[in-house]
Amino acid sequence: MGNTTRTRSLTRRLGPWLVAALAAGALTAAPAAANAADEAVDVALASGANAPTVDVSYVTGWNSAAALNDGDAEATDDYTKMWGTWGDPDDPEQDWASYVWDEPVTIDSSSLTLWQNHLTGDSGVMLPTAWNLEYRDDAGEWAPVTGEDLTYPLPELDEENPTSSMPAVTASFDEVTTTGVRLTLDRAVVDDERKATSVIAWQVWGEHVPAPEPEPEDPDAFLIAEDVAVRTTLGEAPSLPERVWTIPENGPLAYTDVVWDSIDPADYAEEGAFEVSGAPDGFDSQSVTAEVHVAEALSDTIEAVAYSSTITTPGIAPVLPDTVSATYDDGTRSSVVDVEWEDIDAADYATADAVFDVAGTVAEFAAGAVATVFVVEPSELAAPIVSIELDSAPQGSGWYTSVPTVTVSADETASPVASIEYSLDGENWSAYTEPFPVDAQGEVTVSARATSEEGETGSAQTTVKVDTLVPETTVDVEPAEDGTSATVTLTASDSDSGSGVTRTVWSDGPNPSPTGEENNMFATYDEPFMVELTDEPRYVHVRSEDAAGNIEEYVTVELPRRGGESPEPLDVTTSARCVAGSTALVVSVQNTGDAAVDAEISTPYGDKTVQGLQPGQKTSNAFSTRGADMPAGEVTVSGEKVPFEAHACG
Repeated sequence: MGNTTRTRSLTRRLGPWLVAALAAGALTAAPAAANAADEAVDVALASGANAPTVDVSYVTGWNSAAALNDGDAEATDDYTKMWGTWGDPDDPEQDWASYVWDEPVTIDSSSLTLWQNHLTGDSGVMLPTAWNLEYRDDAGEWAPVTGEDLTYPLPELDEENPTSSMPAVTASFDEVTTTGVRLTLDRAVVDDERKATSVIAWQVWGEHVPAPEPEPEDPDAFLIAEDVAVRTTLGEAPSLPERVWTIPENGPLAYTDVVWDSIDPADYAEEGAFEVSGAPDGFDSQSVTAEVHVAEALSDTIEAVAYSSTITTPGIAPVLPDTVSATYDDGTRSSVVDVEWEDIDAADYATADAVFDVAGTVAEFAAGAVATVFVVEPSELAAPIVSIELDSAPQGSGWYTSVPTVTVSADETASPVASIEYSLDGENWSAYTEPFPVDAQGEVTVSARATSEEGETGSAQTTVKVDTLVPETTVDVEPAEDGTSATVTLTASDSDSGSGVTRTVWSDGPNPSPTGEENNMFATYDEPFMVELTDEPRYVHVRSEDAAGNIEEYVTVELPRRGGESPEPLDVTTSARCVAGSTALVVSVQNTGDAAVDAEISTPYGDKTVQGLQPGQKTSNAFSTRGADMPAGEVTVSGEKVPFEAHACG
């Protein structure tokens, strides 16, 4: 599920710890979440939902203040994985670091993992002679933490076997609720020189204080929505998902359409990241956000996959997201990475307050994914929970070019479901008995409702765009007065509820086949064009496509001959038959015009003129090849060349 944001007020039955767990979407130990309200956690973690802002008195260029709360407290000699103050031009007596939270935390202890290079290096960095902690009081001032047994222990350096990374030390103090804490380190002084300090990790133990819960303004609003992240390269417009998942008060997770704000090309013209807001369908008062990462080139190597989390109620199968959020080794992130989750045993979600993990497989990432499912006691919900599922996804255009099929389901709540209905126009309702097709065209709102035996009604709706009809193109040919050229005008049209014509292409040439190599390359039609007429047959080939992705079959029109002559209205077909061991070529000609015409037939095996062929009349003419084998060739009928295939008898 990745990082989750956009929460609304949760009912008190869920508990603030669950909200935080869902919003974080990156639990370091998912099974422990059930006791999160009782067990102390490192509230300073940078990956937490209420991560603090880090500030320091000074940091050396090759060190990092961010290392203090990155979650890594392991021994290291990597300077980038520690905060250090070597080279501070102020040469202070003390070094300090602070954490400031947006929301209050309740804390009662803190751990420090120090680093030094006395006896392991040049002694430029040494252990402090003392350390202490302060918290921000109600007036916003720093005040020392207190405690009857409060001490600030320091690690002891083994001079016979010195190490740079020291074991962690912890100070415990009286519980305090605050929005800030400050660490101060007293520098050691050796030969009148103040020695810099360095810290691998600074952990603060406690719990996050739940924010006051106002009553929800909209009871139908979602609690959590997907935190979308996509990747793109310089100059390439990002592709944002057309649907995002949301979680209502009782679950389950469901996908909804979203309309994103337009993006300025300047936003992806340089490397970095920017945000785009989106409006999810059905949630007028809420929004979602997508983070777009822009890089010169994108790595395919996944470095980490964020934890997912979802909620459900007892007996209701949890719904997990179709994708997870992956961080790549180039620092970019994508929330549209496919995942395949393991099957879930119904016993896992049979009772309230259960918490369990589901493993998932992610291609090219051996560690896979983990989703934590929280089973909560349902609120006093009387209406059935209705969901709508489509059997397929739309084209990349967002349109369905084939009729989608809808499945409606309704989960009972306080009482059994008595009936389910659906509508494609919001006015006429039909009883739902089986999956049904969305056979309407255009933007269609599919609505479904379910009524319980107690008369409570739950509903759901989704909007789909359907265009299964190809556009049509008409060709108007207007010869010039001198008969040497013609102006061709194309008119493309789509149905009133269609997606709209986006492009019409055309080509001309001597080959009646649209793909003939002798023809000119296809060009996009912008305005009427002129073609030069010839004494031989010449054709214009056209077709149109619409925004949904429907593509018209080629339309071919034969042009008049030079001088104004129009081709004879003749339909010519060829075939072959065996007569006494020899192959005979059969040329069939039908008059498709309104007046009698003469047909002049010329073949490699003889010529013939059919005079006075009446409208609708058809004539078949056989020409003996005087041999068993007939190679492929062509015949000419009144100036029109028609190919025939090879044939063999015997």
